[in-house]
Amino acid sequence: MPPALSFGLPVHDGERFLPTALESLLDQDLEDIEVVVSDNGSTDGTEEICRAAAAADPRVRYHRSPTNRGGTWNYREVLARSSAPLFSWMAVDDVKLPSFASACLKGLDAHPEAVLATTRARLIDGAGVVFEDLRDTALGLDAGTAHERVRNLYRSQASHVMYGVVRRSALDRARPLLPMVGDDIVLLTELLCQGPAVVVGDQAFLQRRVPEQLSLQGHEQVKWHAPSARVRFAFPQTRLNLELYRAVATTDLPWREKARCWGTVAPAWVLPRWRAMARDVATAAGVHA
Repeated sequence: MPPALSFGLPVHDGERFLPTALESLLDQDLEDIEVVVSDNGSTDGTEEICRAAAAADPRVRYHRSPTNRGGTWNYREVLARSSAPLFSWMAVDDVKLPSFASACLKGLDAHPEAVLATTRARLIDGAGVVFEDLRDTALGLDAGTAHERVRNLYRSQASHVMYGVVRRSALDRARPLLPMVGDDIVLLTELLCQGPAVVVGDQAFLQRRVPEQLSLQGHEQVKWHAPSARVRFAFPQTRLNLELYRAVATTDLPWREKARCWGTVAPAWVLPRWRAMARDVATAAGVHA
């Protein structure tokens, strides 16, 4: 009998925050869960922490790759190894308070048309101190039409909702995460074309912000997703723009609604980021700022 909810925890050299992340998942007030941990070739104490957790709690399932195959591969891996009809990604930096799972499940039960549910979020620093409440009370991701939901996603840039609880059936209808910068926005576009996302009132998701994350930009960001990528010719922003159009094309929306979704991509996403596309061209030409 599969559990009600699978948490997927991809990790690479995450010993600093891994114990806190694992504890937050195992302390959920919903006991019928599994925690699928995929260790992507860690060289620090990650393996020892994970093996100890798996030995202490049968809900933890630990898998290890001997080499680092990239962040996108690892995010795919935890999903592929999960078994529940509901799934939630968990970044090793983050914390989900005990009410997170049950609040999200109640949200999905109350909205059977929704593809995902998440709680409101707060930002924490490296010490776990809250320093900002996200403005996520009215994201508009529950709008009645796909093009409204997609437009509201791009305008709010609320990519953190990907870490909510998602119906596995909706993930199975979407393409796997792509090994590229912005893979979360592409996936959310496909999901929101299928149905709405609901945000419940609890502030049970704590998303961590530390300097190491902010430094992961440009070439390093491309390499994080796909270590073998040719950075100079990756064109990350340009590729993301194109994939957003493809994301809409892959859905089962009626053609008229697809056209409305496509019509939101340029004004809500592409045009505000024209400088990033210019940087893509400069990088390919060997020009550095």
